[in-house]
Amino acid sequence: MAKIEFEDLSEWAWAIRELPSSIEALYTDQNLILAGDKEGNIACWSSDGELIWKQSVGSRVENFVLTKSSENANLFLVSGLEICGLNSLTGDIVWKAELEGISDWVTVDEKYQQVIVTSSVFDIEYHDFIEGSCWRFSFDGELLDSYKMDEKAWHLYSDEENVILGLGRPRNGILRVKKDKYEHLELEDSPICCGYKNILGHSNGVISIFSKGKVKSQKISDSAISAINVQDNSILISDQSKKLFYRDKGDTLWEYQAPDILSLLNGVKSTELNLTFTSTRTDNGSKLFLLNSENGNLIFNSDSENSIRTTSSNENMLLLGMDTGKILILEMDLLLRRLNQKNDGGEIDEGRKKMLEKLRKLRK
Repeated sequence: MAKIEFEDLSEWAWAIRELPSSIEALYTDQNLILAGDKEGNIACWSSDGELIWKQSVGSRVENFVLTKSSENANLFLVSGLEICGLNSLTGDIVWKAELEGISDWVTVDEKYQQVIVTSSVFDIEYHDFIEGSCWRFSFDGELLDSYKMDEKAWHLYSDEENVILGLGRPRNGILRVKKDKYEHLELEDSPICCGYKNILGHSNGVISIFSKGKVKSQKISDSAISAINVQDNSILISDQSKKLFYRDKGDTLWEYQAPDILSLLNGVKSTELNLTFTSTRTDNGSKLFLLNSENGNLIFNSDSENSIRTTSSNENMLLLGMDTGKILILEMDLLLRRLNQKNDGGEIDEGRKKMLEKLRKLRK
């Protein structure tokens, strides 16, 4: 195990990109990288790091979803009070629609060719969310309908058969959307506080897996679930007691005890290893950890004075979105080679550092 200075980690990055303010949304796949910041700036790069387009939607960008079923508006995102439909090839804004309250989540229902969006209203006096809504739009921006509820949706997911919302108090459970029908499904008598795809995390330490119209629940912890992710067929789960669980086929293979609550989780790969990346997220910075997914052994950890706001990963690439507006793009084999060089031969000399900096500039 090695403690790495965050400055060194930044120097070992495959590339660094930047937006004007804090990165709040990231998306990457084999073809492109999307990033959105607190001020509504959006940029799209190719997988090689070449800038394709830039755009501004005027307010904080929360998340992205893409569809191949539409040629005009095929990139959807939520921004402040609005849902926006963009063209993913050009970045052009095709349509916008204002919601009630603050927009939260967006997904695409491919089966019924519609965009599903959630929003919520926060009451300052009660210091809680007092109302939520689920909205259905066509790919062209036509409002199909909206469904009001007393709960905030803390998770939104769609697959080939269903769209599901994970609800908080008072009803808890799942709201299932099938075309224009809304059905409430009872689960644990505990609010849903996070999720990943069809896996929902509850405040009582239970996870619920929704599959083929049925729900299977498992007790994981005595404290609330804080984040969930999936690597191959294994499930990564962190909780409010600062633990990370790596589970496979219903069994916990290993646990990792962190010094603080782990808010961000990603599975990522090198040529030889499956890796687990996880980090804290506070206003005072972040603590980050890279572990061997096979046994939970810590490969390295690092502390950043700046907060990691969001992350995304695809195969061997890991993206860290910082509150400074920087996006660190880490390639796992390159990163592990640099770590081994440091462990074997001490600090990388100044000449080597300058060469690495030149290589990063070539990718800008």
